Amino acid sequence: MKLADDITSEDLKVFLEEAEEQLQLLDDEVIRLEKETTEEGLATIFRAAHTLKGSSAMLGYTAMTEVGHAMESLLVKLRNHEAAVTSTVVDALLHSLDVLRVLTDELIDEQGVVVDFASLVSELEACIGVKAPESSDSEAVGTIEITDETLGAIELSIAAGETVYRVNASIVGDAMFASIRLFQLTTELSDNAQLIAASPTLEDIQAEKNGLSFTAIIGSSKSVEELTQLSMSVQDIGDVAVSPFDVVSAKATQVTALANAPITPISNAVTESQKNPVAQTVRIDVDRLDNLMNLIGELVIDRTRLQQIGRSLSAKYKADDLVEALGKTSSHVAKVVNDLQEDFMKVRMLPIGTVFSSFPRMMRDLAKSLGKSLDFLVEGGETEIDRTVIEKVRDPLVHMLRNALDHGLESKDDRKTAGKPESGVIKLSAFHEQGHIVITVEDDGAGIHPEKIKKAFVAKGLISEEAASRLSDDEAVELIFLAGASTKAQATEVSGRGVGMDIVKSNIEAINGFVEVESTPGKGSIFTARLPLTLATVQSILVESEGTLCAVPIAYVLEAIKLSPSEISTVSSREVFRLRENVIPLISLSEATGLTDGTRNMDKELHVVVAKVGDRLAGFAVDSLNEPQEIVVKSLGEYVGSARGVSGASILGDGRVVLIMDIPTLISTVGVRSRKVTHAKELQQEIESAPNEPMEEAV
Repeated sequence: MKLADDITSEDLKVFLEEAEEQLQLLDDEVIRLEKETTEEGLATIFRAAHTLKGSSAMLGYTAMTEVGHAMESLLVKLRNHEAAVTSTVVDALLHSLDVLRVLTDELIDEQGVVVDFASLVSELEACIGVKAPESSDSEAVGTIEITDETLGAIELSIAAGETVYRVNASIVGDAMFASIRLFQLTTELSDNAQLIAASPTLEDIQAEKNGLSFTAIIGSSKSVEELTQLSMSVQDIGDVAVSPFDVVSAKATQVTALANAPITPISNAVTESQKNPVAQTVRIDVDRLDNLMNLIGELVIDRTRLQQIGRSLSAKYKADDLVEALGKTSSHVAKVVNDLQEDFMKVRMLPIGTVFSSFPRMMRDLAKSLGKSLDFLVEGGETEIDRTVIEKVRDPLVHMLRNALDHGLESKDDRKTAGKPESGVIKLSAFHEQGHIVITVEDDGAGIHPEKIKKAFVAKGLISEEAASRLSDDEAVELIFLAGASTKAQATEVSGRGVGMDIVKSNIEAINGFVEVESTPGKGSIFTARLPLTLATVQSILVESEGTLCAVPIAYVLEAIKLSPSEISTVSSREVFRLRENVIPLISLSEATGLTDGTRNMDKELHVVVAKVGDRLAGFAVDSLNEPQEIVVKSLGEYVGSARGVSGASILGDGRVVLIMDIPTLISTVGVRSRKVTHAKELQQEIESAPNEPMEEAV
């Protein structure tokens, strides 16, 4: 790998950032091109490829420049309707992107890579049937006319005491970089003179609609020698001729040039062009964002503490002027911290589309390898979620999508037999709901057959026939989330090794989310993942249990109630209570987290937090309920290890430590599905069917 000698580490960093954006844009647009070919889409792809080619050439990275140039040759044919967009063409363009990514990684890893450029170029050229034409000096020569507007700009330049010159130049170096060199020449002239008109125009140069020659009309106070030297300073520019411009003759004649379009005044062309990539955003290192979030977290803790101190002083020293002033100041500080926290949380938010964007390519390639026809739909890519959550959601989504395509969608023949369209549909969508982001993967495939699942698990020895017979259809479907589970008879590159959906469940629960599945045999399945919008803060109800302060995330709280001893029943050695049309198991929160053995005074009234995860319900008995509060999530740290039912901790304003409850994990051990129960027999069956341990342990 060899780069230009004057390239700095900052130059390389900027290039890599731009390259990542352009490669992702190319990936999206090429996949879209296969479904719908539009002039706008082709233009977008061409611009992105041209940008990569030009940037890599400026970097001196010739390997990437060659790939970009080969892509452009094909794209020109597509734009000129000299070649059609086919699956073969899309494959060739995607293979080019793969090579570009390898070359980009080479810049990061600083390790040499071997790329078969000849095969890639041959593949691209085969798509158009001919070798891409080389640039030459024999290209068609066009004419430009001097308009009244141009003459007006010339007269203004003369009135300002400048001399009007005509500059002729041509490319004498590598024709591959003609557009780049002419762009540099245009920039140099506009920076050091009044660039009145040029052929080719800046727009033509950027679109690579240029030849190897250049003509410009400029106004300048510099001498002929200075302007000649200035033009010659651009690499590969030669045959420079600078001469006074004959204004009188210009009114009656035309100036020979290489552009076909009429000349337009572009005195501010470069300046206006430079305005279009002016940064409206700034790039910030993620470590700085994390550090700022920690500092804001400390401010949130201190805000709460200030408010508590203010309330205490107001109660103790009523009508005191200083206490009143402190209260007002405390309220203002709280408002500022709230605004700061809210704005900063928005800074950390990213559209989930940054993850979704890589899936169309993955699904296309996977469908092709499986011999299946797929219509992949994506919705809600603009839905925003915290950066820390985005980093952890990609792998679970990959497994969900691969599972939907391999397990869910039938083969073409099977779909025809079932009376379905040959192309299956998988839809990936995201939306906000009650403080969560909900991501669904829906397919119109064969669905999940409970009996087939039971037989497969019995055959693998993962569950006994007796246990399988007791499972409801919904419980049987949930078996797919067990480690080692697979209904595939034969392992493939995609599935069948028993690894996949268990990773989905564990990874999503690790970020305080949960996943559930609905399936109708013969019609398809819907996998739904509910994730927190952020892992930094959480709105919680503070409760106390056996002297331990705990936080229950409000997102899982259905309601908080009081229960008298008479409202508590015992079924199959388990305490339950009835809430409207549901019979719900009751468990001590301290017992669920392993803080105590769960023994309690059976005669006193209980505070109960009714929690719901999906369609599962459970009631957690606590000693007292406190006010809702937003708390800053702190990791327990590796030295503490994992605690059952605890997802993290926080520090309150008064210095007390609070444990944050992992409700999805806790409720999976005792929760029962929400459904109407009207008879005592149904009540007993409902409670007896609830697992005493997590399903993974039960089977």
